[in-house]
Amino acid sequence: MMVRTLNFYSLSLLVLQPLTFSLVGMLLSRAAGRPMPDLVYNIIGGGVMGMWSGIVFTSSWDIRGDRYTGVLELIVVSPTSLFTLNMIRSFTNVLSGFFSMVLAFLAAVFMYDLPLNEANLPAALVSLLLLLFSTWSISIFLSVFFAASRISGHFVEYLEMPVAILCGFMYPIRILPGWMKTVSSFIPIRWSLEAMNESLLGLANLPYLLGHWGLALLLSFAFIAVTFLMQKKVNDIIRVNGELSAI
Repeated sequence: MMVRTLNFYSLSLLVLQPLTFSLVGMLLSRAAGRPMPDLVYNIIGGGVMGMWSGIVFTSSWDIRGDRYTGVLELIVVSPTSLFTLNMIRSFTNVLSGFFSMVLAFLAAVFMYDLPLNEANLPAALVSLLLLLFSTWSISIFLSVFFAASRISGHFVEYLEMPVAILCGFMYPIRILPGWMKTVSSFIPIRWSLEAMNESLLGLANLPYLLGHWGLALLLSFAFIAVTFLMQKKVNDIIRVNGELSAI
């Protein structure tokens, strides 16, 4: 957490980038004739975008740093498994990224005086917790994926915007083409974010919320299961080759 807080590049991901996205969203909203920015897609969406960006890059930085300093092999064969270590580090990454959402929410409430009297706050809180859990499950998947395949780190930049587009961070997902909705249905962030957006807009349809919460949980556990299997592959590789730097 100290490294994330004191690193300017991390702070730019968690603070400057979400502010930029939120400001652009508000300018586009004004240009479209709306005097008040949209709470869900202009403000909260910018915070979610910052959290996702932070997760994508910090998950790769952790493994890259381990490989660069020559301790990745030692971590893999230590009594504490790589899976456990990545779970803890990814949790701190999610908490750091959550700072983006907190800033966005405070800006929405205090700077723009946006009302929350119609919001379904209990459902929004449950959806937020599931959003953090979904993001955490993808974070540990990415971190072990980078450990299992060195070349995968070169493609991390391509994960940032496609997921943001597929999951509808800053616009309703219903405007996407059908095939994009199908692809996004396999990403747990989409379901938890949709539930949170609808809750903030005042939705109290329990079957709708339970369905989205259930899909978010199911897909998150699927990512965790795949991550566990990938970690076994990493352990097998290092026991055969004795190193991971050439993978």
